[in-house]
Amino acid sequence: MSVEQPSPPLATRAPAARLEDEYRIAWRLALLVLVTLTLVKLMGHVPWIGTLGFTLAAAMQLYVPLWRAERLDRDYDFVGLHLRAWRKDLTLVALVALVSFPPFALGHHFYMTRAHDWLAVLGWHDLAAWVPTRHWHPVLPHGVQGWLGVTWDGTKLLATQSLGVALPEEAFYRGYLQRIFEERLPPRRRWLGVPLGRAAVLAAALFALGHYLGEWNPLRLGPFFPALVFAWMRASSGSIVGPVLFHALANVLGALLFALYR
Repeated sequence: MSVEQPSPPLATRAPAARLEDEYRIAWRLALLVLVTLTLVKLMGHVPWIGTLGFTLAAAMQLYVPLWRAERLDRDYDFVGLHLRAWRKDLTLVALVALVSFPPFALGHHFYMTRAHDWLAVLGWHDLAAWVPTRHWHPVLPHGVQGWLGVTWDGTKLLATQSLGVALPEEAFYRGYLQRIFEERLPPRRRWLGVPLGRAAVLAAALFALGHYLGEWNPLRLGPFFPALVFAWMRASSGSIVGPVLFHALANVLGALLFALYR
């Protein structure tokens, strides 16, 4: 299967001084996004303001990469917004989901039903306070209308997670930040045949920080680890289509699993 390779590094198509400027700009924009997310989540409980704030935060994360690509005289391929590698993206999504979703579901079960008690036994009571205590209690819908309702809700959830959550986040963290960081910190090692290094780790850390700030729940730093998977997929195909799809599916799976416990 022939897949077009990612576009060449920015260093081959822009002056070095301009790259230095863009690296500094990327850090400033990351700070701006993190501050915005913090304020939005602190006001999230306010009617209308919360909804509007989250919408604006998502729009900012999507707009910034497109804006910076244009300022650098690049097309949107620069931030991974292309379909040239769609076959490879779909293959990666299927393989990674097959490998990761079953153990995630099993781990989620123990997290819901056992983790609180385990942390308490270890004496980590402050952390245990953040962990829920639930039990397996699935409730199936009744009749055709019930199943249609569940199907419709699931479709809306997938659309929201794809377009309103995964696309903006992947465009900003993997499409823009990871790409710019790699110009300053090029990967020196390969992971499963894909070059990946400190740039991906930095982008993943900022991604996790964006989930933690404003909520102050230490468990919200957990997205750091799936962010490394998203980064690997981005580096593998040169596209963010795969990360967006896998990110959205993972969020939908998490919501579904959460609903199965009471």
